Amino acid sequence: MTIARDPEIRRIAARILVAQAAMTMLIAVLCLVVWGRVHALSALAGGLIGLIANAYMTLTVLHAPVDSAAGALGRLVFGQMVKVVLTVGGLLLVVRGGWANWPALLSGYAATLFLYWRVPVIDTRKRRPKD
Repeated sequence: MTIARDPEIRRIAARILVAQAAMTMLIAVLCLVVWGRVHALSALAGGLIGLIANAYMTLTVLHAPVDSAAGALGRLVFGQMVKVVLTVGGLLLVVRGGWANWPALLSGYAATLFLYWRVPVIDTRKRRPKD
């Protein structure tokens, strides 16, 4: 069975993307209420940069079955490479715009990174048999 055909992997990937989108919106709303529009847009931009890059990588890796482990690894490496390019490109676009509040932007981005690693851990703990 290849990773792309495993429904459990697809479910976890979908949960990560949904959690990232929800957290991005939550941080943006919190920034809007506490600090205002620029902070909210900055947090939203940071979260979207992380979310879009991760969504691209996820779709690249899981979109179709592969015939070998080498093919899966190649797809994963390519997806990660494009994820980095999308992230750097998104950050450069914000830098060129000159409007962002960087602590808010980086908070939104960091939240997506945190959830990328945290959601699978939570999911695994929920399914682990109790002793």
